Amino acid sequence: MLTEREGLAQEQLEERVIRIDRTRKTVAGGRLSSARVVVAIGDHKGSIGLGIGKARSVPEAIEKGIKQAKKNMIRIPLDGYTIPYTVQAKVGGAIILLKPASRGTGIVAGGATRQLIEISGIRDILTKSLGSGNVMNRAKSCFKALSILRDPHTVAEDRETTVEEMLGRQVVDAYAAEAELEEAEADEEVAEEAEEAASEVEVEAGAEAASELSEEAELVVEESTAEEDAVTASEEESAEDLDKE
Repeated sequence: MLTEREGLAQEQLEERVIRIDRTRKTVAGGRLSSARVVVAIGDHKGSIGLGIGKARSVPEAIEKGIKQAKKNMIRIPLDGYTIPYTVQAKVGGAIILLKPASRGTGIVAGGATRQLIEISGIRDILTKSLGSGNVMNRAKSCFKALSILRDPHTVAEDRETTVEEMLGRQVVDAYAAEAELEEAEADEEVAEEAEEAASEVEVEAGAEAASELSEEAELVVEESTAEEDAVTASEEESAEDLDKE
């Protein structure tokens, strides 16, 4: 049975362990150690998940964190390789501000926010931490900000208008466009293979038909030859009868 970490490779997901906190609790029998891990997973194409795992050992905590992150996976609406508009979220005392950036800006972020942004597939963005420096709350607030983003196309439908009329420009998810292009190319390849297979079948059918025609022609020739031989034999017999008379 595959573990959660091994399953990520098959699903083409990357994991990032953002923070590991170890605690010890004193009980009557001694001290109990435990770990809390903040884990993020993403496909670098607009999907991301965040999870927190707690267990006695760090590997078990990571496994639990990955499992929870898979359940919390979201799809981020993108405008090219950035977010469509400015968004802000707060968790505890941590406040994260995310702003779209022009192509080539890169990821202007640090700490937990940068870890999340990198594996999400966002390539150009401006970020600012406005509150507490708690790593777990920063990660949660960044994930919350990304999760409350709405797709401009959905907003335009709700307002009974178009994205061009609403924003004055088109909004295209770069990764969705790439996926559509790859799918179209795959369909073209399948169509070409089908055409080649059909042409091969037609050639084979034509060859079979030609062989059948040639066999029929040979039979006709043989029959005509046999008839000619029979006529010739009958003429020779009639000629011999005349000679005898």
